[in-house]
Amino acid sequence: MRRCALRSCVIHLKPCATASFPQPALFYTSSIFVRSFCMTYPASVSSERQDSVEGKSVGIFYQVAAALFFLFVFYFLFLRIMNFEMRRDEQLYVPPARLLNDQALYADFFYNHPPASAWYFYGISKLTGSSDLLLSGRLGVFLAWILMAVAVGGVVYVLTRSAWATVCVGILSLVNELFLTQTGVGATNNFLPWPFAFLGLSLFLLALRNEQRRSLLVALAGFLLGLAVCFKLSAIAFIPAVAVAAFLLPRSLALKDRIAKVAAPLLVGGLVGGAPILFYLVRDPQLFLAHVVRYHTGPHPQYWRLMSGDGEGGAMSLAQKLVMAQDIWLAPAVAVALAALIAVTFIVLARRTDNVAVEPQLRMGEVLVLAGVLVCSFVLSFVPTPGFPQYFAPPLVCLPLAFGLLLEALGPRALPMVRPILLSAVLVVLAVNAPRLGQYLGKATHPQQWTTMRVHEGGVTIAERMQAAGVTGKVATLAPIYPLEGGLDVYAELATGPFAYRTADMTSPELAKYYKMTSPSTIEALFEKDPPAAFLLGFEDELEKPMRAFAESHGYVQSASLGFKDRYGIPTLYLKPATAPGS
Repeated sequence: MRRCALRSCVIHLKPCATASFPQPALFYTSSIFVRSFCMTYPASVSSERQDSVEGKSVGIFYQVAAALFFLFVFYFLFLRIMNFEMRRDEQLYVPPARLLNDQALYADFFYNHPPASAWYFYGISKLTGSSDLLLSGRLGVFLAWILMAVAVGGVVYVLTRSAWATVCVGILSLVNELFLTQTGVGATNNFLPWPFAFLGLSLFLLALRNEQRRSLLVALAGFLLGLAVCFKLSAIAFIPAVAVAAFLLPRSLALKDRIAKVAAPLLVGGLVGGAPILFYLVRDPQLFLAHVVRYHTGPHPQYWRLMSGDGEGGAMSLAQKLVMAQDIWLAPAVAVALAALIAVTFIVLARRTDNVAVEPQLRMGEVLVLAGVLVCSFVLSFVPTPGFPQYFAPPLVCLPLAFGLLLEALGPRALPMVRPILLSAVLVVLAVNAPRLGQYLGKATHPQQWTTMRVHEGGVTIAERMQAAGVTGKVATLAPIYPLEGGLDVYAELATGPFAYRTADMTSPELAKYYKMTSPSTIEALFEKDPPAAFLLGFEDELEKPMRAFAESHGYVQSASLGFKDRYGIPTLYLKPATAPGS
């Protein structure tokens, strides 16, 4: 197997490799952050001392120390993304990076989500020239993290003009249990839409106060919000409040001017950003809706009602969803961030009560728009059944904007009042999540042990075993990432994991005609017509029974141990005998 440039780059990556971030802005922001930790109150030194050589030396020290701190934090995050154990959902999201070479999304293989994530992972794979599919997918998620951090930092800094406040808000908003586990580190669509949704909402609010570039900013906001929905339908929670606000704000404009300068650009931008969905919707609406909507309202919940307890944590009832929401929205790091937000809110309200003319005014129109988005996010988090942790992410995406608007209302003179609150909260959040961030530090110098590398090597091993046995053809498996990593072919009916397969027998014939799939009751007929060259089993014992029975009854030979395993089991490879009938 060829070794691509990306793989070589990642293998030799060092902690300093993240130094490609914009250094001047990072150094400035970081220096303010570190000095804030070292001084409870703003420094009250004279301008002469600030200009002294000693002051400059100390400043440079803080800049370097803080920059190294953030570089290492991002490197720890990179290590976590590359080493997080592969999840079942990734068997759906990662294969299109290879399948889209010569197959059509929805028409040629099952895919029950909007198209952007499939094409995004495919694009990352093509740009890097990598044959390491899981590595490319996880790299795409890391890039989304960078975009989210830049978006949060940029928006909060524009609102507050405070570097230390920007860094604090970024840490409080992004370093939490949900984003540092499966939702934020797996190669899925669960994290990908949120940088676009956050930036779209932020640009819309900023456009309301910018007369000269209002239409352009609103159009860009619409584009980003539409693009977010193309990654994940949950991002639609950000649209209703913004759409309504486009007709009501800013109040200084007449209704016809709001329609022309706000609502119309928002609509045009949204249509352009939503073009990937519109393309498939116009091309074959029944096919698209069958995959993206009807699957989630039909066979998917029916399967979970019958087969709950599978271990993937789905919440079926409202009571179970409330428990899940509490576990996520009141997790330790999130709870600390919320406590800090509430404290800042009380300070803002107290100052408005005590002072007749508070220097900056709280922009109530923007706050109401954000509140509307939060309400929609809360409600829509409970709509999907079964409920999973990733569905409860949208309200957390609003957190940095809430901080930004409140801190802006304090103004530069009063902002130092909340410094002890924010810095204390940051310390607690970092302490809570330090074990997660540093969990894979021991593997930093052993990239061959990273999950992304081990999965690829597993695929290569399977390909080598098949070559040594002299067999060629498709591999039958419910874990298609492994053979695809090895450059092997899989059945189109099983190309995106067990999801269509496990619901096929309970899917109505009218709906089933839109899916490229097989089922436990029909898979034997598929194999009789097109016998596999090998079976890769050991991940889904109950679902694999018909496959194992076919392999054993048709003389497939069990290969020696492949030398790897994942959280779902120890894989077993069955190879078609060279003398098998019909070979």
